[in-house]
Amino acid sequence: MRRALSPDYTLPETKRMRSDSDKAKLYDRQLRLWQESGQAALEGARVCVFGSTALAAETLKNLVLPGIGEFVVVDDGVVGEQDTLTNFFVQTDDQGKMRAECIVQGLCELNPDVRGSAVTRSPAELLASSDPADIQLVASATLVLACGQPESVVCALSRRCWQAHVPLVAADFAGFYARVRTSIPEHAVVESHADTPSDLRLLTPFPALRNYIDQIDLDVLDSTDLAHVPYPLIVAKALKALSLDGDAAAPTIQQKRELRDLIGTMAPVPGEENFVQAVDAVTQHCKPYSTPDAVDQILNDPAAVAPLADDTKVDHFWLLVRALRAYMASEYSLGMLPLNGSIPDMKADTKGYIALQRIYKQKAAEDAAQFATHVVRELTDAGLPADYISSDEVAVFCRNASNLRLLRFTSLHDEVEGDSLCATAENLVAADVASHYALFRASARFEDTHDRYPGVAASPNDVEMLDDELVAGDAAQIIGIANELLAEWGLESTKVDEDLAMEFARSGHCELHNISSMTGGIVSQEAIKLITHQYVPENSLCIVDGVKAKSYVAKI
Repeated sequence: MRRALSPDYTLPETKRMRSDSDKAKLYDRQLRLWQESGQAALEGARVCVFGSTALAAETLKNLVLPGIGEFVVVDDGVVGEQDTLTNFFVQTDDQGKMRAECIVQGLCELNPDVRGSAVTRSPAELLASSDPADIQLVASATLVLACGQPESVVCALSRRCWQAHVPLVAADFAGFYARVRTSIPEHAVVESHADTPSDLRLLTPFPALRNYIDQIDLDVLDSTDLAHVPYPLIVAKALKALSLDGDAAAPTIQQKRELRDLIGTMAPVPGEENFVQAVDAVTQHCKPYSTPDAVDQILNDPAAVAPLADDTKVDHFWLLVRALRAYMASEYSLGMLPLNGSIPDMKADTKGYIALQRIYKQKAAEDAAQFATHVVRELTDAGLPADYISSDEVAVFCRNASNLRLLRFTSLHDEVEGDSLCATAENLVAADVASHYALFRASARFEDTHDRYPGVAASPNDVEMLDDELVAGDAAQIIGIANELLAEWGLESTKVDEDLAMEFARSGHCELHNISSMTGGIVSQEAIKLITHQYVPENSLCIVDGVKAKSYVAKI
């Protein structure tokens, strides 16, 4: 559902809207990645961007092209000569114009279905304002991006986003280097697209599967038919022959060896593909059923068992989790999650594969119907209407119950102003990014003290100073600050790389387009994950090193 904008930030009417059929053709490739539900989330999204740098423009480009609903750029920067060299969305004759307006105009030309506007005010001023319209600008956003903003602005923005439960992705740059960090109290992922094995339940077959297994007599099939029997059926027959079916306990190593040997003797000829698949499946599919750890943690999370808050808006995810807990506790489920009905590719004839697929799909439909009754019961207990959660959302949740994910992040303002980093600082060393991160933080502290970034002349008089002298002096200062920070985090034995510090100071907080383009790709990828609630976003610091052509992640 598209969020309403404050009247003070009304976006211009779209010049042309594509039909649904045209959109299906245009977005065909991305629809294969996040389906119609993900595309609908994108088209209903409102992104608020603080900063109009090349990094901001490149990030927005990657969101405008797949069709986000609308975006607002907040910045009072003016196009300068450096912008014309690094930002492809401003032109040479744009110098002196408001940079936010220039990039909005260029971005809107990429996709007529996307609405964009500029707020030509200082981000710091807007965040300090108590005007309801200014507060609503952030609170009503689906996602907020901070690109190349001072640390004070990022912290103020983090507090506001954290309170409003709006995802914030902050990115900064220094020449060949960049960093990206995401902050949101809690983020649930239903469609994680995890590459997990199919749930075939061969050790504890459900009634319909057991009946199908019993109906097939492999002894009467000729060699051609045997070569096209789906491997789950072969494994199930071998389990039954060894009296291992219906036993929830894990087969011993010796029993698995006997199972593989038996399957080998059942093959019409040695090396028959479907029997080889059956032998390979013993390790993966002949083990007791267990709820995935990530899902088990969600089911036992305090939010899943605590009384519902007396609020007009109850989180859909936790209502569905509560229903899933009730489903798991029911006699029907036998402690197992709803089946999603999918089976893997395998060698089989069309008739046999479809018959097996139909059995699993029918069981999945029955599980979904049972789960839906628990959802209705939870809604009734909460005093909510039966249509508070759509049937489509319930179906998607049920189908992906085994791949649920829940992430909780550290706020950016706590990271900067608190001591939370002390507990995880060793991860910076392990990821080989301690110097990079410390220098980004030191440069921010330098800017806060001197009102300029390292390597940037403070006044016209300083312009006459030799570049090498200015860079060397500023590099020495940020080295001292960075080493102090490392000591605060308990990393006294780690010292900042002096060559790296010189590069930070030499950059003068300027952008290189190729680094901003690459970093913009990372930021927009995380943004799409957060907007669609599909795929699992990175809950870590990301450092981009353009010198080594590498990116690093560290959990902090």
